Amino acid sequence: MTDTPLQQDPMLLPDMRSEFDLPREIVWMNCAQMSPMHASVVAAGQASVMRKARPWEAVPASFLPELEQTRAAFAALLNATSDSIAILPACSYGIATAARNIPLGPNRNVVIVEEQFPSNRLIWERRCAESGATLKTARRTGAGDITGPMLEAIDRATAVVACGAVHWTDGTPIDLVAVSARAREVGAALVLDLTQSLGAIPFDAQAIDPDYAVAPSYKWLLGPYSLGGLYVAPRNWDGTPLEESHMDRSDRLAAMAGATPPYDAGARRFDVGEKVNFQLMPMLLASLSLLGQLGPDRIAETLRRKTNWLADALAERGFELPPNHLRSPHFFGTLPPERAPDDLGARLEAEGVYLSTRNGKLRLAPHLWNDAEDLDRFLSALDSCMAR
Repeated sequence: MTDTPLQQDPMLLPDMRSEFDLPREIVWMNCAQMSPMHASVVAAGQASVMRKARPWEAVPASFLPELEQTRAAFAALLNATSDSIAILPACSYGIATAARNIPLGPNRNVVIVEEQFPSNRLIWERRCAESGATLKTARRTGAGDITGPMLEAIDRATAVVACGAVHWTDGTPIDLVAVSARAREVGAALVLDLTQSLGAIPFDAQAIDPDYAVAPSYKWLLGPYSLGGLYVAPRNWDGTPLEESHMDRSDRLAAMAGATPPYDAGARRFDVGEKVNFQLMPMLLASLSLLGQLGPDRIAETLRRKTNWLADALAERGFELPPNHLRSPHFFGTLPPERAPDDLGARLEAEGVYLSTRNGKLRLAPHLWNDAEDLDRFLSALDSCMAR
């Protein structure tokens, strides 16, 4: 490429393609679907598998400190304390935990976003049906704005505002500072799905002040599938967990002996059962440690340079792009011109270029493994597919 998006800038991170198991002929710009894993995460997983093969090595003296290290590393990405983090297997688990602990009833409503991801929508549909509350959907404007419609939808009857930091289909950002302020104004709880943002852009739990915020690790956290974290604000630490386990009690041995000791400190009561997870926990710790070293602010700025370059190149080819203020640093959706083939995504995949198509838009989600040659190969494949 003639003009690299990575000029010499201390805020930018170098390409890390060699640290991921990506064949040169593959262009993976689909982190919004799933990330490959960094070499350090793969190595941690390979070593951790042997702990179950050798169960005498899987002892509390090793896995309990590791669990708390992971909790602390997750908390650091949120500007939160370890006590505020629960370990869980999926976004849906975290949202269900929130839904169990927020009272709903007739004459109350839950505000969500148009085309919200099912993990942060279906449970609210059910809870509204059970309680007599109303589910309100904030419809996007013609330009694609989400924040304005959300602020208009929140009213004095709103009990819950549930959304993400960006829209999962195309990366449209949501002004969480404004949404949080409006939710607090009416006394509503704020429940966030950070699946498509945490790790790639900074998040500050102290500034946003959500009641609950969840993120699994297999996308922008660069970690394994089926493990993640839930932030629970201190005001909600006395809530009811989805399940009961001796591991979530202050005295595990007493609980095993038939006693019912108090819950462990902070949000630990909300941990999933079998949370120590001998195979996956070391992988999650490795991925969170990597992100902590790189820094979400530097990751975001590096990815912004790449997505800006891609957006400019696509605009030159007649693709429809959102305005800059409605485009997140790490990924975006673009509507192909009318002349584009209906199966453009499939054609690109046949060329070794992997993206997602959501609502008719190509979703470009690059990361640090995508180097200048990847970006050039994408455009070359795109031009070839558009010309057929």
